[in-house]
Amino acid sequence: MFKVDTKDIERFSIKIGEKARKGNETEIRKAIQKSCLSIKKGAIQNITSNGSVKTGHLRRSIAYKTTYTEGTVHTNNVKYARSIEDGSKPHIIRAKNKKALYWAGASHPVKQVKHPGSKAKPFLKPAFEAEKPKFINNLKEVIKFD
Repeated sequence: MFKVDTKDIERFSIKIGEKARKGNETEIRKAIQKSCLSIKKGAIQNITSNGSVKTGHLRRSIAYKTTYTEGTVHTNNVKYARSIEDGSKPHIIRAKNKKALYWAGASHPVKQVKHPGSKAKPFLKPAFEAEKPKFINNLKEVIKFD
């Protein structure tokens, strides 16, 4: 368990705002970029180590974007990324564009299959959690927060 003093959060937020108004946005942005890049690298490493790589499409889709005050690390155009990160419940897969489903090795076409669900293999959340304390320390150094 940890304790957070809201006065410290308020002071921290004010210091960041002051630093940005003084024209030092680039220092803040560099700290954000450094952490986003670290999260991206950590997520790629997590995908590889947890066995989620088949084609490499998910790994290649991880990107980040920063502005002067915020950053995001995300996946681009990979519909199954969330199912890898959070897992999926058992569900039914139905034929969508054709009358039946068929794949190599199946004995015959079927109208639907029961997917048993999949276990979560988080890759972004652990990378974020690992970087969070470093990011906070980097920001403290940039704004000279005591």
